[in-house]
Amino acid sequence: MSTAATSLPLNHAESNLDHEAIKYFERAIEKEAQGLMSDAVENYRKAFRINDRVDTLYRNLKVPSAMKKLTQERGKNVGTRVDEKEVAKINVDFLIKSFANLEVDGLHMSTHEDEENMTVAQPSPLVHLPKDIWLYILEVLVITLPESWFKMSITCKKFAYIGFGSSSIWRLLCQLVYPKQRYEENEGRFEPAIPDDQLQMVSHYTGWKHMLSKRPFVKFQGCYISVINYYSEGARGESSLSWTNPVRTITYYRYLRFYPDGTVLKVLTVLPPDQVVAHLQIDNPLIPHDEKHNKESHRIYRGKWTINSDGEIHIRIDQGSVDYLIFHYYFTVKSLGINKHAKLTWNQYYAQRKEIENDDRSGEISEYSIRNEKPFKFLRVRSYQM
Repeated sequence: MSTAATSLPLNHAESNLDHEAIKYFERAIEKEAQGLMSDAVENYRKAFRINDRVDTLYRNLKVPSAMKKLTQERGKNVGTRVDEKEVAKINVDFLIKSFANLEVDGLHMSTHEDEENMTVAQPSPLVHLPKDIWLYILEVLVITLPESWFKMSITCKKFAYIGFGSSSIWRLLCQLVYPKQRYEENEGRFEPAIPDDQLQMVSHYTGWKHMLSKRPFVKFQGCYISVINYYSEGARGESSLSWTNPVRTITYYRYLRFYPDGTVLKVLTVLPPDQVVAHLQIDNPLIPHDEKHNKESHRIYRGKWTINSDGEIHIRIDQGSVDYLIFHYYFTVKSLGINKHAKLTWNQYYAQRKEIENDDRSGEISEYSIRNEKPFKFLRVRSYQM
């Protein structure tokens, strides 16, 4: 492999070296997206060493073909930039209500641009089924495969009105979500302080949709991931002429997976999500790894979780990395942009010494700093089933 930088005009035929440079450049983009900054920088350097205009080459060769593919898959407006401020002004509930009396009109479904030879694609007779039947179908989708309910509800205005404007859909979602939460206020009580009957809870909100939007909950069909990067400064060589020390970016990950029975799985590892998520199962003692990695750093720890009515999660792990300590983690459920309740922010992290006979330090608490810890973000995993 040549190490000399090559500056080539944009209209030249791509050589094998160009393709090799693009390969490194794409690999660097992938590593950067995963938070592996050290690996990303290393691949960027290799790419620019082969061709110092690889970024321009990448944009000219790869971006147009990628946009063409996206346009074919998702429509001609896929690359249109959306004005987020204007979108935020839209009253979505009012807009959906305005679709109430719309009917499907086949006259606007032209398949040819030539007016003389224009043919009309007639809508499927199924769209004329009564609203109650479509509502029942959407309710079945909510129970069996929520993604399909959402995708179906955005196909047209009629389904948007039925899928998003029907109170029964939001009521069903609330009944599916909240009874599975492990409320701290209910622990050890015969009569629950927070009832499973959601009719007793919805009165605190303006409706079912409002409750689902404002009342925090833990998600089970995926896991929460925190990516932490920190920088390790090395020593400068004795004969080095550099003014600065070499710096290495180190990346590690925290993973949390919750279960409705109150079990939570925790992993702290250097392995990225594509090597961890599939193995984050309640029956697995550790994440598979290369022998070069420390086995202890890939153990899956099992603990218990609760959530209170304010949205604070408490995780307790009795059998953690240190035998004589009980680890306690506290997080608050937050929204991540338009994704409701998809982020966990740190509140507190400490360990308590177990009660051991003749141990003067029993019950002693050690606080840990959370200054450098990053929030957890929810990742939907299709293979996870409740």
